[in-house]
Amino acid sequence: MTRVDATNAAESAGAKVDPSVTENTSIRVAGWGAGTEEDDDAKAKGVEIWTEDQFVAAASGGKQKDASSAEEQEEAPTAKEAKPDEQLRVRARDGEEVMLSRDAARLMGTLKDLMDLATSEDGIYPTPTIMASTFQMVCKLNDPDYTWPSSDEQSLSQLIQLIEDALYLDASKVALKHIQRAIASRLNGKCTPELCALLGAVGDFGSADEHTASIAEPAFAPENFEAPQQPASSTPSPALLQQPSFSGDAMEAALGLVDVATLVELKGPAMMLAKIGAERGIMLSGIMLTDQKEADLSCQDLQPADAILIASDLKFMVVLTSVDLRANSIGDDGAKAIAEALKVNAVLKNCNLLKNRLDVESATMLAKIGRERGIMLSGMKRDQREVSFFKEGLQPADAILIGSDLQSMAVLKNCNLLKNNLGIQPAMMLAKIGAEKGIMLSGMKRDQTEVSFFNEGFQPADAILIASDLKFMAVLTTLNLWSNSIGDEGAMAIAEALKVNAVVTTLALGNNNIGNDGAKAIAEALKVNVVLTKLVLWEERN
Repeated sequence: MTRVDATNAAESAGAKVDPSVTENTSIRVAGWGAGTEEDDDAKAKGVEIWTEDQFVAAASGGKQKDASSAEEQEEAPTAKEAKPDEQLRVRARDGEEVMLSRDAARLMGTLKDLMDLATSEDGIYPTPTIMASTFQMVCKLNDPDYTWPSSDEQSLSQLIQLIEDALYLDASKVALKHIQRAIASRLNGKCTPELCALLGAVGDFGSADEHTASIAEPAFAPENFEAPQQPASSTPSPALLQQPSFSGDAMEAALGLVDVATLVELKGPAMMLAKIGAERGIMLSGIMLTDQKEADLSCQDLQPADAILIASDLKFMVVLTSVDLRANSIGDDGAKAIAEALKVNAVLKNCNLLKNRLDVESATMLAKIGRERGIMLSGMKRDQREVSFFKEGLQPADAILIGSDLQSMAVLKNCNLLKNNLGIQPAMMLAKIGAEKGIMLSGMKRDQTEVSFFNEGFQPADAILIASDLKFMAVLTTLNLWSNSIGDEGAMAIAEALKVNAVVTTLALGNNNIGNDGAKAIAEALKVNVVLTKLVLWEERN
């Protein structure tokens, strides 16, 4: 019943209606979700509080006690006539005591557990997180034939809070469906700005500018779905409301019956939407089709939220064997979502994840899954004999992904990894794999007799990779590394290679920021190496 209908009904019955409680007020009618402060104020003035159902019964000619009886029957329609010993007393958050039939209470798992396992306080069960009006409403919603009031006074925020409370109470599916339908009726058919205003949603964006740009077009679209064209308007988008904070479970449940077209427009938390998409079989990324065999999504500036939606779609891809996500910004959250998808996708063989700003932990997790599932993570193909990652700006996490793939390469002989930002430990890991698999990592060829890397800006990691290759150079006699920055760590790696290399006669290591530790390592190597005849270590001083 709307406020206007209620006012007309009261005035028809001869009552005077005021918008607020005054000293002349005798009855206050409080609909669901009404504020407790107003109720307290009314009680303090001796005003009787009626529920909406009591008012409807009285306005239609019945007595108040008849309304109460009707309410009890509505709350527990399948229960027999309530008797005093079949009532459950609950103390709500606002301190008000609520009388519930035990049959109705047992439809809420939390109350059922209280009745079965807990001890009441003077016959009253405390529920300090739930309002009295919520208990009354959930009891009504347990009725499959319940019709939601025509009043639109309840805000979307109140409906989602009711979902939150219903989940806490472990209410019946029937009750949840009623609330979900009410929420869906508010959201379905709305465009993105309206949804953002209604939900107070800012999505997965870090700033107001990013959020504004994001609503220029739908975030994703299901396969074969065409979003309706919105008419041009000069009216500014509604301002975002400051909504209460709800749990992810509540928001997910709240959107359970929202239609696909509205989900297309919605800018909600990606993890929540991905779960809904997985449960309802909806493709969310809008950039892949279920019958695709290959997907190139490289260099698309994809963010973590995009990767989460793509990961959701990967669970439906039954013929996709290769997806290229290289050079995006999916980050660690995106990597975790992709990792979960890789665990269940049975056909994917290649998933290029290089250059995605991953941390070492995420890359290590992906590498483990890649090895277990036989999925290549760096874009390499198992039948390649040569590949170059020269000067690609690769980071330590990328080295971990490449290292995982190198262990699956059966015929690869050359993999140039110089001039990246791999770091010392990842370079040592790659050098170890290269040595074991017979793979050259520096771009040098096994039949070269002279190599010059003069003034290339090499770092310690580059020297470590070059040192690994020296073990395979059977005819190399001259190596020029003059004027780089290999430091002590690079010099020590070269020193270890000199202990087993029996062909290099000339080695230039000057101007490389080599300190005492690096020089000592070279000196120790020369005690073993008897073929090196010319060594340049001196540094130019300004």
